[in-house]
This record gives sequence, C-alpha cells and structure tokens, in this order.
Amino acid sequence: MSVKIQHWLWIAVACSLIFAIYFIYPYLLWEVVEWQKTFNLELSNALKMIHQAPQQAGFSLMLISFLYGIFHAVGPGHGKFILTSYLSLEKTKLPQTLRVTLLSAVIQGLVAIALVTILVVIFTLSRSYFNVTLKWVERGSFLLMILFGSYWLWQSLRPMLQKNQPKRPLVIRKIQPLSSSYLALMPIHQHSENCGCGHKHLPSAKEMENIQDWKSMWLVVFSIGLRPCSGAILVLFLAYTLDLYIWGVASAMMMAMGTALTLSGFACLVLFARNKAIQTSHWYLSVQQSKRLVLVLKLLMGLLLIGLGITLFHSSFIETSTILFKR
Repeated sequence: MSVKIQHWLWIAVACSLIFAIYFIYPYLLWEVVEWQKTFNLELSNALKMIHQAPQQAGFSLMLISFLYGIFHAVGPGHGKFILTSYLSLEKTKLPQTLRVTLLSAVIQGLVAIALVTILVVIFTLSRSYFNVTLKWVERGSFLLMILFGSYWLWQSLRPMLQKNQPKRPLVIRKIQPLSSSYLALMPIHQHSENCGCGHKHLPSAKEMENIQDWKSMWLVVFSIGLRPCSGAILVLFLAYTLDLYIWGVASAMMMAMGTALTLSGFACLVLFARNKAIQTSHWYLSVQQSKRLVLVLKLLMGLLLIGLGITLFHSSFIETSTILFKR
C-alpha cells in the first residue's frame, strides 16, 4: 500500500470519527451530567462518614474525587477550545503538551483552594461575597483568553507588517583605518558555536522557539486554570461546614489530577491528529504554502478567541445584572 493511499485512509478514518462524535457526544454528555450528580452525592456521603471510619471513608473520598475530575473534564468548556487551538497551531511536542495540561489542572485546583481558604476560612465572608469574587476570577480567565487571541493576531500580522515596511538606506560613515602595528598585535580569532571564547554570539534556534513557547504556554495555562472547578468548590464548602477542611483540600487536588488525566488524553488525540494532518499536507502543499496556511489559521483562531472571550466576558455581566434585578 502506497503512502498516498494511507494518507487518504487516515483522512477517511478522521472524517468517520468526527461524524460519529457529532452524533454520539450529546448522549455521552447527558450520561456525564448524570454521573456528576451521583458523584456529588457520593462525595457528601464520604465526607460525612469520615468521622466514623476515617481510613475507609477517606480512601473512598479520594477515589470519588479523582473519578469526578475525570468525568467533569469530559464536558464542553472554553478551556478545551483554547487547548485545541494551541495544540493545533503551535509547534508543541508530547512533554510540553503534558506539561500544559498538568499545570492547567493543578492551577484550577489551587485557585479553588485559595479562594475558599482566603474568603471563607480566613475572613469568613458570606457566600454572596464569594460568588462575586469567583465571578471576577472567571472574568480574568476570559480577559486572558482575549489576550491570547490578540497575541496570535499579532503573530500572524507581524510578518505582513514587516514586509510592507520601507527599508532604510544604508549610510556608510567615514571609516578610520587601523594602523598596521595595531593589527599585528591583535590575535586572529574566528567565532563559531564551539570557539570556546566564552561569548554567546547569537541565540540558538531552539532558544528562539522557547521564547515564543513560554508566552503562549502560560497564557493558555492561566486562561484555563483561573476558572476553578465547580466540584472542587462544592467539596471545599462541604468539608468546611463539617470541620474536615484538610480532607476537602486533598479532595480538590485529587479532582485536579483526574482533570489533568482527561485533558492529557484529549491533548494527545489533538497532537496525533495535528501530526497526521502535517504529514498529509506535505503531499499537497509546499513549505511556504504551509507557513502561510498556519498564519491564516492563527489569524482566524485569534479573531475567534477574541470574539468568544468578549462574548463570555459580556455574558457574565448580563447574568449578574439579571440576578440583581431578581432580588
């Protein structure tokens, strides 16, 4: 079987999977919602049983929290949209991909713990104050989403803007010749990567990629992680009311690990699909055309991220104003 036929087979398999997911996903989502309701009941029962059987109930609580994190991450959300966009268009490898998903999930858990600890445990503020603070933290994640889209927009427009800039004429100043005696005393040295002179002349290609990678990576991590998991907040509140807050913190972190597992699996699928798409495109597009296509896709995805971020940010104010009118 030729390589070209294999590529067409991969395209057919990918289209079939997309078609199947389109029809199966709503039923799967309904089941996930039902499982989450069951997990919420099991979480509260496990917390209540800890006083009677600490070891058995504590182990059950950790396991249920981990499973809740796995199934909670299956549902739709702006985080998976950002993650898909990032992994599809940025040059990322598997270790960096797993680093992004793990950091996003851990920050989600830490943000939930920090909010409940500071506002409820330390300052004992009411639930209404906590909800207002939570809203503003979520809005911060939407603003970072807009910033990430703007960064991609700038990345895609910068080559075109640099190309259209007029070139400055080269101005040669008066050159002062060096004396022959000075040149004779100067040691002749040819700079290279391994010249050993101790000077770093230019950054390597890998370092130049890392400069751009960390900006995109941390924008993705914080735009996902600043929106805490609702299940983690629920179990932290319940643990605080039952005077079992340490167990609640451990449960929230186990949820984060479950979320990281699901996000990592999802990210690996996106990475695999991207690599197959790149291999297939080599048969139809030149290197220059591929670069232009990536810039165009970054431009479109940047605009889409900005539009979605603005919509989510604006809708959060509409929801708050509606609650105030109801009161």
